[in-house]
Amino acid sequence: MVETILAYLPLISATIVSGLFVLAFFNFSMARKNMQNQNEQQVSNLKMQTEQQIYSRIIDARLNLEKTEEFTRMAGESPVFKERFALVDKPSDYYTIVSFLDLFEYVFRLNEIQMIDKIVWERWKVLIETIMTIPKFRIIWTKTKESHSDKKFRDFLDSCFIQN
Repeated sequence: MVETILAYLPLISATIVSGLFVLAFFNFSMARKNMQNQNEQQVSNLKMQTEQQIYSRIIDARLNLEKTEEFTRMAGESPVFKERFALVDKPSDYYTIVSFLDLFEYVFRLNEIQMIDKIVWERWKVLIETIMTIPKFRIIWTKTKESHSDKKFRDFLDSCFIQN
């Protein structure tokens, strides 16, 4: 019986070693795939952070440019801006309101793509609903909402009127 087993020992050893190689290859393949998925997620997160930083800088630059006397003077020559400035006490009120609306749209978008926590979104939602009770915000929103291309955002902000 021992001789029979010894005769098959090379075959048994080869089968065990082959099995270990297959298992090792499978584990290596899974580890590689997991690392690739992790790298893709990290790149996606970095891209989103970069996009957020760029958007923040753009909004900041826009507000700083709009607040200049030169821009306000030139904007006052536009019938569109004249009409909008007439809705508030001073042009800086208009710029502040528009900046808030842009910020609301951006936070709304982050919520839509699930880049902020639901609890954080709920806090923003309450803040947005509260700020939209300010009459000047409602007036400016009504006059400028078509400049916001995201229909879901427009519907959301319009729904804030219904709740208040």
